[in-house]
Amino acid sequence: MTTEDPPERGATTSPSRLADAVSIASDFGAVWTLVALAQVLTRRSSLRHAAQRLGMAGVVSLVLTRSLKHRYAVPRAETDAASLARTPSSDRFPSGHTLAAFVAALTVPRRPAGRALAVAFAVLVAWSRVRVGHHRTVDVVAGAAVGTLAGSALAAVLPSAPAP
Repeated sequence: MTTEDPPERGATTSPSRLADAVSIASDFGAVWTLVALAQVLTRRSSLRHAAQRLGMAGVVSLVLTRSLKHRYAVPRAETDAASLARTPSSDRFPSGHTLAAFVAALTVPRRPAGRALAVAFAVLVAWSRVRVGHHRTVDVVAGAAVGTLAGSALAAVLPSAPAP
């Protein structure tokens, strides 16, 4: 195998495995549900407020993603990538995973340090969506931009609840 030859079908590299894992963890808000649950279990948030923040992030992400994908309707290209991550059936612009990750990262964690870690994970989600072949860079940049604006606005209007 020369340096120009692609890896054998089924062979995965460490970055590809990481991208698969991050994409899978970000599916359907799984990681953000775990963040909210961790806040409740560590008494950094009440169940009511954690559920409110998680629910609002989910609804806002869903409405924005569906609206924008319907508006722009950029078809998803076929990919040869051998990925374990689920390929969405929706159009590709903008990246819904990335949009939702940024909305949740700015909305769900209560503390600035938690938000900083969550935003770092959202950046990892954006990278993973390109790495697994489900999006182009412009798709994730648009998702990150819209998600950042929406998450910042949502965080500003949600009440900051005291810890239980």
